[in-house]
Amino acid sequence: MVGIKNNRRARYTKKMIQETVLDLLEDKPINNITVTEVCRQADVNRTTFYRYYDDIYQCVDDVEMEFLESSEPLEKIQPTTALEGLLTAFYNDRKLSNLVFVEGKTRLLEKLQNAMDQNGKEFIDPYQSVYLMAGMQNIMKLWVKNGMKETPHELTQIIIRIIFADDIRKVRDFVIPKN
Repeated sequence: MVGIKNNRRARYTKKMIQETVLDLLEDKPINNITVTEVCRQADVNRTTFYRYYDDIYQCVDDVEMEFLESSEPLEKIQPTTALEGLLTAFYNDRKLSNLVFVEGKTRLLEKLQNAMDQNGKEFIDPYQSVYLMAGMQNIMKLWVKNGMKETPHELTQIIIRIIFADDIRKVRDFVIPKN
């Protein structure tokens, strides 16, 4: 039906805008993406864009919320399972992986951190949690930048190995020389 926000045409238009923003995130930071540029590439006018979103950030928020709503609640599953699920979603939808490059915390990574904090609050202090999430986010950025050569399972295992410092001896010997 025409005039109803959730009709097929409206959903298609909204999806085109979202995909265009995700495409643009491949080449530039979110703060350099303009509504004009999105409209030109998505082949919609500015009025149409503003019918759905106030700005580019709201569009990215909407993409994240749709993804989060379509996945199992992260708080109810083990952190490594949640991480591998997130990596699998990125692996299966390469455009979605551009969200790890959005400046600041994305809701996806914030949700993963909250799940880790809730499930491990008795043995992970807030400083460790922030440290781990910053490391995981940067590992994910490198993974995406390098073309996602490892499978989500392999990358999850790499992250676990790093978190538990399995290979830290070489770094420790480099940083703290033996007397």
